[in-house]
Parts: sequence; C-alpha cells; structure tokens
Amino acid sequence: MKEKNIIIIGMGTSSSGAAAAVNHTNPKAEVSIIEKRGYEMYSSCGMPFAFEGRLDFGSLKHDFPARGPRTKLYLNTEEVKINPDRKEVVIKNQEGQNAFQYDSLIIATGARPIIPPITNIERFLGSYAHTLHTLEEVSHLYNIVNQDTKISIIGAGAIGVEFAMAMKKKGLEIMIAEMMGQIFPNALDNDMARHVQEYLEISGIKVLTDSRVKEVIGKDKVEGIIIDEKEYKTDLIILACGIIPNIEWLKNCGISCNKNGIITNNRMMTNMKCVYAAGDCVETYNAMTKKKCGSALAVPALKQGRVAGINAAGGRAIYSGTLNTFISIFGDYAVGSTGITSEQAKEEGYELVIQKIKGQNKADWYPGHKELIVKLIADKKGKLLGGQVFGEKIAVKNRIDIISSYLSTKSHLRDMIKGELAYCPDVANIPDPLTTAVDFMLRRVK
Repeated sequence: MKEKNIIIIGMGTSSSGAAAAVNHTNPKAEVSIIEKRGYEMYSSCGMPFAFEGRLDFGSLKHDFPARGPRTKLYLNTEEVKINPDRKEVVIKNQEGQNAFQYDSLIIATGARPIIPPITNIERFLGSYAHTLHTLEEVSHLYNIVNQDTKISIIGAGAIGVEFAMAMKKKGLEIMIAEMMGQIFPNALDNDMARHVQEYLEISGIKVLTDSRVKEVIGKDKVEGIIIDEKEYKTDLIILACGIIPNIEWLKNCGISCNKNGIITNNRMMTNMKCVYAAGDCVETYNAMTKKKCGSALAVPALKQGRVAGINAAGGRAIYSGTLNTFISIFGDYAVGSTGITSEQAKEEGYELVIQKIKGQNKADWYPGHKELIVKLIADKKGKLLGGQVFGEKIAVKNRIDIISSYLSTKSHLRDMIKGELAYCPDVANIPDPLTTAVDFMLRRVK
C-alpha cells in the first residue's frame, strides 16, 4: 500500500479510532493531527465522577492513545481552513501560519453546547451560568461552588442527570428543569424514565418536567429563574441542553452539511473526494430505522472514526449505523437503552409486544440484592427492536450489552431464549430477569 499523507482535524474519541485504523491499515502513512487545545486528550465522560470526588480532575487528562511512529501532533491551533480543491489545510498557531497537503482528510471536530433562547441568559454566561462541555469549565465550576449554593440544571438528559447526582453528593441543593414531559426524552420510554426520576427525587433532587425556563432573574448576579410565570430561587445555572455539531467553520469550503452535521456516506466520506468525517460533527443513521440522525455517543464515534481511518488509508470499510446504545450512571444506580423505544417503534408502524420485568440483580436471598427492571420491545413476529434496563449499575451494563449484541445480529426472541446466561448468586438471579422477559414475550408472538 502506497505512502499517504493523512490529516485529522480534532483530537477526540473518533480521531483516536481513525488514527489507530490508519496505523493498522497503512503503516507507511504519515498522520498529522490538529487540535485547538494545548494538551492532547481528556475523558469528558469521567467529569461527573471527578466532580463527585471519586477521582482527581487531573487524572482525566491523558496522552493521545493512537500515536504511531509517523504521527505528528499540532496543538494550540487557533484557526483551521480547508481548501478541498487544492487538497490543502491551512493552520494558524503561536508559531505562525502553515499549509499542509493531504491525500486524505478526516474531520473530527465534535460538537458544541446548545445555549437555549432564555431571556438574560447570555449576560451571565461564564459567571453565573455555565455549560458542562469542557474540562476547564467543569473544574472551574467545582472550585466556585460551596455547600450553600443553589443550582438549577436546565436539561434532563444524561449529562444533566449525572451532574445533578454528582453535585447532590457534594451536599448542594439541586433542581432539574426539563422542557419535555419526561427525563431522558427520546432515549427512554416514559415508564422507564419515571423510575429514574423517582430515584433522583428520593435522593433529594427536585425534578420539574414540562417546564421551560423563560427568563433569568438578577442584575449583578443570578437570583432566580422563571418557569411558567413562577420564580424559583437559584444561585447558579447549569446548561445541559444538548449539543450541536461543530461545523460552522466549514462554511464556504464546499462540504455538505445539515442540522445533524456533516453529510457522509456509509464509508464516512463527504461529498468531497478524499474528505471523511466522524464523531459528533457528522450526520449518521439509525441502524434499526435507517433514518438519518445525529449522535453524541462515544462508541458510535469510535466506530465511525475507525471506518473513516480505514478508508482514508486505502482500505475499505462500511459503517452500519448506530443502535444508540448508552448507559448513564448516577450513584450506584444506572439506566441503559439500546435500539428503539416503544414510541419510535410505533412511529415505524410496528405492532408491538412489550414486556417489563421487575427482578433482582442477585438472588433475592443473597445479601446486597437490588431491584433490576428490564423492558424489552419486539414486533408481533418476535423480531427484537429494543431494550431498556434500570437498576444497579453493573447489572444494567451487563444486560444492555447482551440486548445490544442480539440487536446487532437482527435476532428473533427465539435466538435469545436459546442463549445461556452465566449464573452465580453474587452477580445474578436465576432465572435472570432478561430471560424471564423473553420467555413471557415468546408466548405472545405469532
């Protein structure tokens, strides 16, 4: 395979997958990675646990894991411009301006936080209103809060919920406001989201759904927020309202984008030859529905990066779409989901068989057992469509991975019942709640 010059813009999960794939596919390739930060990598998924005090913020930083013998890093990059017609990338940093030629280019610039249209929010950004997008933002927030701080978190997705629990464990007074009718909107069915909300409320966190924040009250500092004409006192506002792809800098370079991100084909190639994209900045598609969507999950980003890297290096790989498999951990409990929800399945026209089982993560006579709730979704013919699990975090992780594995092979419920799950009373019950759910569903399918 011939030697290639490959440039990767951005240094995150997708770029690490891309660089590793390039090194494996074409060891002769020279890889140049461009990053605006002054350091290499950090784990954003670990930030809630650092805030809670389980680990130090400094431990979240780490070296780029896919550095090969011909890898060059360019940090502190202030500005990047692409000229696809000339196959050129121009960067500007402290050392001046430099132009690089490429054979293949991979864009992996991630996403940026959404700032909702709330009256007066802009004037307090960075002082009394914060996002949770970077390590610097979160570590600064950690240093300025104290036991008397009342915090309002706007948004009840994974980031909002995880930080709510982390902040509560630090002794802070926390309220979550979510504009949709449930927490984890579009990711969980309402009944499963209710279990999470009840756990948060038992933990002392106030949760408001169907609650759009209209205005921030205060002059020199934040004093409260207005929801449905009612004022709620608060000292600090956390914006956890989701993300949008970081693609504005691509204007006028000819690369096609839409609201979901950079448009790519199943080889992660853009409309420009030899230009690929991966991660939070791209539009992807749902492996179950085949519909286009955005994704903000680490595992799809890594897989997209791997596909982009193989193809950029001269190999051939296809991305098969995302199952949106996720797990969100808050304290000792977690919720996970994979595939599509009941509502999404109905929108696709499926006649559904749904089973929800309340069981245990261990034998009910064994010390330390906790409730484990498993919900499976299939069509009337027994085709598996999705699953959701709530309970003790390790048990949730195990069951969601099993369901996701069956989904990835387009399995029927009959395939699942043939499988064998390991049993020991210290880590599982018998029969397993997942097995019980499948057994009950098989009695109702055609």
